Amino acid sequence: MDATVADPVIGRLLDGRYTAQERLAVGGMATVYVAHDNRLDRMVALKVMHPNLMHEPDFVARFHREARAVAQLNTPRVVSVMDYGSAQTPAGVLNYLVMELVRGRSLRQHLGAHGHLDPYESLEIVEAVADALTAAHVAGIIHRDIKPENILLGDDGQVKVADFGLARPLAQPTAALTQGVVMGTVGYLAPEQVTHGTSDYRSDVYAAGVVLFEMLTGQLPHTGATPMSVAYQSVHGDVPAPSTIVPGIPRELDALVLRATARRPDARPADGVAFLEEIRQVLPYVGDAMPAGAAVASYQDEYAPPAAADRYAPTRMEARPGGLDEYHETPAYLDESGYPRDPGHPGGRGHREGRGGPDAGAPARRAHANAPRAGHRRDGLRVGGWRPPTWAWGVVAAVVALILVVLAARALVSGGAGGSVPLLTGLSKEDAEAELSTDGLKWAYGTPVNHPTIPEGKVVDQSPKGNATVEPGDTVTIILSLGPEKIPVPNLSGMSLEAAQDQLEAENLVFGGTQQEPSDDVEEDKIIRTDPPAAQPVIEGTQVTLVISSGKNEVQVPSDIIGKSYNEAKAELEALGLQVRRDVDQSGAVSRDRVARTSPDPGQTVKAGDTVTLFVSAGGGGDGSGVMVQVPDVQGRTWKDAERILRGAGLRPEKDWLSGWKNDRDKVQFTAPEGGTVVERGSKVSVRLN
Repeated sequence: MDATVADPVIGRLLDGRYTAQERLAVGGMATVYVAHDNRLDRMVALKVMHPNLMHEPDFVARFHREARAVAQLNTPRVVSVMDYGSAQTPAGVLNYLVMELVRGRSLRQHLGAHGHLDPYESLEIVEAVADALTAAHVAGIIHRDIKPENILLGDDGQVKVADFGLARPLAQPTAALTQGVVMGTVGYLAPEQVTHGTSDYRSDVYAAGVVLFEMLTGQLPHTGATPMSVAYQSVHGDVPAPSTIVPGIPRELDALVLRATARRPDARPADGVAFLEEIRQVLPYVGDAMPAGAAVASYQDEYAPPAAADRYAPTRMEARPGGLDEYHETPAYLDESGYPRDPGHPGGRGHREGRGGPDAGAPARRAHANAPRAGHRRDGLRVGGWRPPTWAWGVVAAVVALILVVLAARALVSGGAGGSVPLLTGLSKEDAEAELSTDGLKWAYGTPVNHPTIPEGKVVDQSPKGNATVEPGDTVTIILSLGPEKIPVPNLSGMSLEAAQDQLEAENLVFGGTQQEPSDDVEEDKIIRTDPPAAQPVIEGTQVTLVISSGKNEVQVPSDIIGKSYNEAKAELEALGLQVRRDVDQSGAVSRDRVARTSPDPGQTVKAGDTVTLFVSAGGGGDGSGVMVQVPDVQGRTWKDAERILRGAGLRPEKDWLSGWKNDRDKVQFTAPEGGTVVERGSKVSVRLN
C-alpha cells in the first residue's frame, strides 16, 4: 500500500487553514509535509508530531520550544517558524509547526552525493552557519544540535540552519543527558556535553567545527561501533588536522578547525560572534584552492534530475554510524514545479547548456576570495541560480586587467610599498621567521603564553594580525606557545576514593583507576598517594592513578618462638611491627623466663600493629638449656614403650594411673603436655594410664 495514500494527515485541513498535500520526511519525532496555507495562499512546510508522543511532556515541550526559539531570531540564516498549534483529528490531537518551505537540500544529502567539499565552499557554508549561531547567541539561545541534517542549502544560494527543537536559553538548564539518552547527535557533541551533561555557546562552536571537518574530509573525526565509543573518543582524543586526511588543505584552515574543536571549552571561540570573525580572517588565505588531484564536490556541480517515480518520495534517511536516532529529520525541498530536486540545479530539468565542471565560475570565486572582507556580509552563497552570458566574462577580464595595471603602476611609484602580513599561527619559530623574511618584514618576540592545543615553540599569536596591511621593513611581534598550561597534581593522601575523584574533576584532571597496596600508616580504603605524585606539574586532562590502602601489612607470629627468652621473643615481634604484652604461664612446660605459649598461636597471621601476648614460664620445667623439643605422641602404647620414647626425646615421663588398679600392661590414654607440644628439654611429661 502507498504510505502517502494511507497517511491520515494527507488531504486533511488543520485548524481550518493548512492542508497537507504530500509527505516529505519522516523523523524520530515528527513527519514533515508540504502544505498549503489557505488563508495566505502560499506553500509551507508542516511539521506534525507523531501521535504516540503526544502524551510525552518532554517531547511536547521541545516541539513548542522550537517555535518560541526561532521566533526570537530575525535572520535569513534560520528557517523561520510561522505558526504552531494543535488540531483535533480522527487520530487524536496533533501538534504541528508551520515552517518556511526551503527549496533545495540538506548538507547531509550534499555530502552523501559528493563526499567531501573543497576548502572554499566548506568555509563559506560554515561561515553561514556561524552567522546563524551569531544571531542565536546574541539572543541568548544555544542550538545544541548543529549537524549536516540541520543545515539547508537552498536553490537560491541561501544557507539556513533548521531544527531548534533542542535549543534553550543560556540561563536555563542545558543537560545533554535526559533519562540516560544523549540529546543531540553523538558525533557532534562537545566533550563537556558528554562528561558533565551541560552545554553553552562554545558547544555550538564545537559542533560547527566538526561539521567543517566533515565537509573538508568526508568523515567524522571520531568513529566507533557504538555511540558510547564515539563519545569516549571525543572526551579523550583531539580532533586531527583535516590536512592529515586530505593533503593540501591550507594550514590556516587546519588551525581554525583545531581551535573550534578544542576539547577544553575555554580554548574555543567564545560564541558564534567570535567564531564568525575567525572564519572571515581565514577566508582570504583559502581562496579557491583545493587539494591537488582531489575529487571533491562543488555546490555548483550538475547532477541528473530525479526519476519521475521519485519526485514525491519522502526524504527519509538512514541513521549515520554513531548516531542515536533511527532516522534523521530532513526538511523538504522542491523545485519551482513542485518536484524534489538537488540545489544548484536550475529548474531541475537536465543539463544546462554551457555548464562547466567543478571549476566553473572559479575566476569569480577567486576574485571574491581576495576582496577585502571588512564588514562583508552575504545574503547567500554564490551557488546555482543565474549565470552571466559569455560576453560578460570579457568585460570582467578587462576590468581586472585594468585594476592590475593601476596597482602595478602604484607599486612602481611607491617602490613596491605595501603588503599583507602572513598568518603565522601554528608555525615553528624558524618557519615564521622564514615567512616574514620572504615578505621583507622584521620580527620581534613577545612574552610566550600557554595554549591548550598549540605545542610549545609554535606561534600562538602575532601583531599585526594575519592579512593586516604593512610596509616593507615593518616589525611583526610573534608570541610563541609554552604548550598547555600545567597544574600541580593535588595532594589526595588520606582522602576517600569518592572525595579524591571529585577533587580530580575540579582540577580538570582525569581519574585513571586505582591500585591497592598495604599501608601501616594510612587507614584502609583511603588514598596513600597518586601517580603522577602530588605537586608534579601536568597538563589538564592528564590521567591520575590513585593508590589506595588495603590496610596494614599482614605478618605471621614466628613458629619457633616457644622456648625463647622473653627479651629475645619481644625483640623479634617488635621488629615485625607487632605490639607485645607479657603474661604468666604456670604449666611448668619450660624453664623460668622462657616463652611457654603465645596468643595468637605461633604461625597465625596478624596485621602489623596488632598485639601478641607472650606467656612466660614461672619456672619448674626443663633443664634450663633453652633447647626445645617436641613431645612425642605415645597414646595407646604401654608404659614401657612410652617411657622409652619420652626419655629418648630428652623428657622426664611420670606415671599417672586413671584408676586405682595399677598394671604395667595398661595403655597410655593421653599425656600432659599432649603429643606435639614443644617444651624445653628435660621437662616433665605426665603419662596417664588405664
